[in-house]
Amino acid sequence: MIDLPIRFGAFLLLVVLGAAQYYHVTVSGKKRSVSLDQMKALGKRTAKTPAQLENEKTEMAAIKEFYYKLQHLEEYPDSLPGAWKLLRSMLDRSSLLGRYKATANRSILEIGKFDALRLQEFLDAELADTMTEWETYVRRRQAGGPKEKFPDIKDAHTWLKNLAPLNYIDGAWVSRVHKVTTPYALRRVTKDAWQTYSEEMGDGDLDKNHVHLYRRLMKEIGAGLPAADHPDFTHERHGIDDISYREATAHLLISLFPNDFLPEILGFNLHFETPSLGSLQAMKELGEHNIDPEYFVLHISIDNADSGHSAMAMATVIRFMNIVEKTGFMDYDEAWRRIQNGYLLSQNCGSEITVESFESQVASMLQRKAGLARKIHCTSRARIGGRSLSDWFTADWRGLEPAKDGVDWKQQFLTALADAKPWVYRGNSQKSLLMKELAWKGRMFGAFTENEVELMRTWIDSLKTGDGGYGEAEPNLNPFSQDAATFHPAFPPQQPVPDPVKYGTVLTPRQPLQSSKVRLDVLLPLWFTHPCLLENMTNSPHQMANRLESHLLQIIRIDSAYKPDAHGVAGMDEHMYVASPDLIALGLSICRKYELPEPTSLGDVLGSDDGAREQPDAVAFAYNLLSWAMRPKGNAMFLIGLARAFLDFEVFVASRDDLLPRKERTILQSMADRKMVCFEDCLHELKSESEKLRAVVSGYEFGRNELEQLMA
Repeated sequence: MIDLPIRFGAFLLLVVLGAAQYYHVTVSGKKRSVSLDQMKALGKRTAKTPAQLENEKTEMAAIKEFYYKLQHLEEYPDSLPGAWKLLRSMLDRSSLLGRYKATANRSILEIGKFDALRLQEFLDAELADTMTEWETYVRRRQAGGPKEKFPDIKDAHTWLKNLAPLNYIDGAWVSRVHKVTTPYALRRVTKDAWQTYSEEMGDGDLDKNHVHLYRRLMKEIGAGLPAADHPDFTHERHGIDDISYREATAHLLISLFPNDFLPEILGFNLHFETPSLGSLQAMKELGEHNIDPEYFVLHISIDNADSGHSAMAMATVIRFMNIVEKTGFMDYDEAWRRIQNGYLLSQNCGSEITVESFESQVASMLQRKAGLARKIHCTSRARIGGRSLSDWFTADWRGLEPAKDGVDWKQQFLTALADAKPWVYRGNSQKSLLMKELAWKGRMFGAFTENEVELMRTWIDSLKTGDGGYGEAEPNLNPFSQDAATFHPAFPPQQPVPDPVKYGTVLTPRQPLQSSKVRLDVLLPLWFTHPCLLENMTNSPHQMANRLESHLLQIIRIDSAYKPDAHGVAGMDEHMYVASPDLIALGLSICRKYELPEPTSLGDVLGSDDGAREQPDAVAFAYNLLSWAMRPKGNAMFLIGLARAFLDFEVFVASRDDLLPRKERTILQSMADRKMVCFEDCLHELKSESEKLRAVVSGYEFGRNELEQLMA
């Protein structure tokens, strides 16, 4: 506790903590004159200690390591706990940075409670600002002004290379959002979100695949970069800015845990799909350097706010919030707060401005006030962190005093002040006496500007208490968080896949499956699980930029009941389309036909896998399917063959009049016919690779044997 007279002590603390002099705002807070360039200058002006520089170096090495390992997750399953921790840390930091920046800029945080109209107005205002800047830029150029983004071609090449870590994984943030383990009530939301990924991947048309287009652009400019999933890609000799890897790694991280961080993913999507001034300028100036701007032209078109990804992202957020309100599966206000946090992560994960930049301004202010404080408070009895104010203020502000445990003097003072109750209560500005003295009727009201007060409030609220934030608590999506299948170990023990050597290279389809009597205890576990077989093979955007994976994406689109292939981009048409049932919805229809309790998730279908009791054979096989599917690279060809065997299973279900209504049987048969063509395309791509074909045939034969045995 600080022991000093209230007025004198308040004056001292206010003098010490007040100088956020880089802000100038109106009282209303509606118009703020701080430019982005001014804010960026914060980090550049702030001198860093050797310890801070070493910490940054260590952190960046870890981020680059994650960038590689998360694209090879089945080889590095032990990276998941660290990925979880890093994601939560990034969410915490970006949320805090968003609160700091909100005092000087329009912010999504101004929407305290979810309101679709206010959110749309906010997004419209953000877009209007971008378009105003673009129009002003165009007028300057039309008046004869020089190129601004890329004065010469080397600038263009450097900028494009720096975007490679991100654009080589385009769409990653939603790549895992729609899986068989998704809670069924949320599948329409996740389907709409995953549509963005599908379109980034060209909807299965390699020529429209965004990663493929960017790799072609890198080849055009002679970038000399290895594949994004190659360990050499993150080497510093390529000259790519560290901040590019940080942003790209955030995209990979947030994709990993869709059932835990769905609100954050939707918020991330909402921000990232907003058109940017940089893309507009690049579209114009790349062409002026005779560099193909197709990638940026495509993005600007497909991300439009009327019918493109920006509009889709907004519609998905509204749909999600409607479900939250209707079902009450999580707190409504908490859902909105987490969407905001995801938005802020996308906004800030690649920012040159850091939390430390703002905190350093508070510390730097202490330096400016030190001379005055030494003279005024030399007789004060107040103690902060066990040291008198005189000791604090006569310390060497120039950093000549040796840092304590790697922390410089100014940071030591801020840390001590953070624990100086009752003046400061960590994470609770309302309870902090300091803020009460700054408020109306407080003894120091008016001593500091409104914005300086807001800066102090943000700093206090940002202080960790040990019982909050992503770093201390896991998100809760009750009741779905107890889904046994959702939380089934990512890489559980599994049977080895059958040896393909004894099989040939020609897949010869067997006769249709037969069963005199359908056993629902066999059919339903296999039905609800089998779509998992291919869905993880499309998780990695960089590895999707080839024809085989493009064919697999087409199969997944059919399973998920997207509109049949067209020459254009569906965009908002898909959101307004009265969708046909997907495979999961057809399974629910079977349950309703037999008046069975309708499952809410795959966990309801499969039950617990805790080993306490012996599982039915069909359930055990279903868990094996999940297990094999979690290794999409190592088991790729086997999984393709296994999925082809389950296509026969789908044809069997479509052929029976005791499982589905006639209309749904027709829909299912149409899906199967389209998938048959896609599987033939896959085999055609593999025609010259005999070992891979043997593995495909092995998967098919194994799958048929298991199905026939279980259905006997």
